[in-house]
Amino acid sequence: MKTLDHIDRLQQRFVVAGVDNAKRVAEELIAHVFDCKPLEIYLRDTSLSSEKFDVLEALTERIENGEPLQYVVGHVDFWGLNIKCDPRALIPRPETEQLVEEVLRSNIWDHKPATVVDVGTGTGCIVLTLAMQHPGAHFKAVDFSAHALSLARENAHEHGLENQILWLENSLLERFAPASCSAVIANLPYISTRDWEALDPSVRDHEPQSALDSGPSGMELIKELATQSRYVLVPGGKLFLEFGYDQGAAVSRCLEKLDYLDIQIKLDLAGHDRIAIAENP
Repeated sequence: MKTLDHIDRLQQRFVVAGVDNAKRVAEELIAHVFDCKPLEIYLRDTSLSSEKFDVLEALTERIENGEPLQYVVGHVDFWGLNIKCDPRALIPRPETEQLVEEVLRSNIWDHKPATVVDVGTGTGCIVLTLAMQHPGAHFKAVDFSAHALSLARENAHEHGLENQILWLENSLLERFAPASCSAVIANLPYISTRDWEALDPSVRDHEPQSALDSGPSGMELIKELATQSRYVLVPGGKLFLEFGYDQGAAVSRCLEKLDYLDIQIKLDLAGHDRIAIAENP
């Protein structure tokens, strides 16, 4: 059986298993086995060796059982970086790439050098992308999970950035000095416990609950971080937040109550409120 036949075979199995974007998942999985890009599998319509076939079958069964593709193949592309991902941290998503874009086009880099804190760093995808683009800035990556922090440091090591970032196992911004940061960036847990319980099993049963579930309202951690950031940011410093598609109004009210200036709510590619940007007075 040749490569193209395997694409059709896996696509059918994934459709039956209820996997979204079944053909794309089949292509990604086969490309992983061949160690090539997905489009390149159409240029090598060859038969799989028995060893590669066994590997493909084992990975296919994991996806049929609901495990996310990114955990099965062990990595994801984020802003052009190959980011290792596993159940120690949330899988990076396209919305977070938009968050990074907003940070990169902001004026925080006018501070020389800018001091930037990534709170809830997870895989490290945000801080690593920013450090690649602005090697002269000072970066700190914070996570309360030692497991997530170890994954982020592994990713930093792979990209030669481990020593350019200060790694802190910490609860949000506790113990940070006043007026010590130019920018605070965070994609924190923003799902309520009730909504977490209703998530698709591919997310709920595999990605860490602590990276998704914020508490009864889903706003607990966002409110706490926004409060702390008022003291940790320099005057004119910026807070960047990613939040749930239905939380735009609540996030805006929270920032207004804390007297942030120039509050902006940005839409994601689906047209939902997704990113907040605010200036510290």
